[in-house]
Amino acid sequence: MIRKNTSGDISDEEFEQVLKPFLDDYDNFVLSYIMPEVIAYYIANSYYRGSMYEGSFLQHYNSAKDLINLFGEDYEQMKAEVFKLLKIKYALIVVNEDPLDLKQIEY
Repeated sequence: MIRKNTSGDISDEEFEQVLKPFLDDYDNFVLSYIMPEVIAYYIANSYYRGSMYEGSFLQHYNSAKDLINLFGEDYEQMKAEVFKLLKIKYALIVVNEDPLDLKQIEY
């Protein structure tokens, strides 16, 4: 479901009932699945490539965490991967990019 864009702010009630549960789920997903994998990969890859400098776990943790703010990525490649994941993992097809419109795949 895609909500219609409004010209004004959303109400506190709509935030609490609609947006907050979504944002909480998103944060939990990133913290539970994405960040541990990213941080472990960062540490392992820098170690095996001989590019890890002496420092505490906390320093390496923070370095990996800071780098997750993507910049300089190949947008078209990332978009293709996201579209593929939406289809394979979430049963959604992108019908239109702007404004974003999705269609659920019926299996």
